[in-house]
Amino acid sequence: MPTFRFRAQAALDLRHREYDATQRELAARQRDLQLAQSRLQQAAQAVSAAQETAAAALAALAPSHELEWYRFWIERLVHERHAHTLNVAAREQRVAEARAACQRAHQRCEALERFRDKARRAHEAAESATERKLIDELATRRYTAVRAGTGDITP
Repeated sequence: MPTFRFRAQAALDLRHREYDATQRELAARQRDLQLAQSRLQQAAQAVSAAQETAAAALAALAPSHELEWYRFWIERLVHERHAHTLNVAAREQRVAEARAACQRAHQRCEALERFRDKARRAHEAAESATERKLIDELATRRYTAVRAGTGDITP
């Protein structure tokens, strides 16, 4: 009997490559998200540090123009922090989309793998049936040869 050959192997290989590509895309988007989160954390720390510096200047009775400068500086930092927050939210959405695409690609891969496994089991069952049929035929010939008294089982 011929060896097992899965006819849709090319499609399965393509789906494996698609799945690998979606995994790489997910990893890239997760790295982008981590970078954006670290930038957001740095921006938040910058706002806190600026507020502490402004509070120290206020406590030291700094001139009003200097306090005004601190206020505008802090407003700019708060605006940057907000922009980083929006950037993190957008990147989280991209990670979620990439994760969903990766899951869909994995499911498509698994579907073809299940189909391949089912075809392989059917092939193995057919092989087993053919082997059993041959063994039964040989046993029948042996029995008939012994019964006939010749002992020869060759056809």
